[in-house]
Amino acid sequence: MKPIIILGPTAIGKTDLSIKLAQKISAEIISSDTVQIHRYMDIGSAKPSKKERALIKHHLIDIKNPDEIFSSGEFVRTANSLIEKLSQKGKNVIIVGGGGFYIDSLVFGIDEIDSVDKKIKGFFDDICDEFSPAYLYEFLKIVDFRWASAIKPQDCQRIKRGLSVFVDKGVSISSFFSKTKKADDRFLIFVLYANRDFLNKRIEKRVNLMIESGLIDEVKRLVLMGYAETNALKSIGYKETIQYLEGKINLEELSKLIKKNTKLYAKRQLTFLRSRFSDAVWIDVEKEDGLQIMLDACKPYHAAS
Repeated sequence: MKPIIILGPTAIGKTDLSIKLAQKISAEIISSDTVQIHRYMDIGSAKPSKKERALIKHHLIDIKNPDEIFSSGEFVRTANSLIEKLSQKGKNVIIVGGGGFYIDSLVFGIDEIDSVDKKIKGFFDDICDEFSPAYLYEFLKIVDFRWASAIKPQDCQRIKRGLSVFVDKGVSISSFFSKTKKADDRFLIFVLYANRDFLNKRIEKRVNLMIESGLIDEVKRLVLMGYAETNALKSIGYKETIQYLEGKINLEELSKLIKKNTKLYAKRQLTFLRSRFSDAVWIDVEKEDGLQIMLDACKPYHAAS
């Protein structure tokens, strides 16, 4: 059977649906989440629980420390290797994530980008240290909205990368991602979506649960471990909690700020997915039976395998 990709904005229900589908078609799951790759970051990343991972084997979760980077190229090489190994074992593959350039690189490919001039890279390193990632992110949206839509406003590493490539090469980094390079039928792709009110309620519920489940204590531990200044802890949920621990906001403001930033991120995710995966099977999770739609779509390939 073709490898299956399940995309969608944060809190739409990708994890639950992917596990149910994996149980039906004897599959293992490859995560394409840029935060769930990190160890010790469980609650804020909405990582599948130990119980869920006991039901279905997951890959590319807890593979890096919070101060380590996992590039799009590394993801593609690792994911392709896993797909081949699982196929040889007779296992189907489900790749799950919110979109972004991990999946874009896997599906459409990425052209090699020559190294950026060290002086330019150093300039943006200094700027990001002096100002907030959000400050640089506003410039990135102007020069490369597509790249900006696929990353978080706190992701200083990828923001600097996008701006450095633009200044050094004179073209946007997203121009190196080609939609036609791998325009074949290698993957069966589904995108989950819902109307804004439905999704916002799910986001609010998730954030409440995260805080109740110990997000603050999780961030305290990460800070004590020395990861406070890492790019990973600039992710939504973690950065706001650090502000809370520093006394800059209270608990009520923490909840509101995480919800606000998550909703904005979900909106950008959908914008990116519509621009890159319009040909996928789109499923309205509020009105449609997503599992049945996926099973029906899989039948022709399952029969042929």
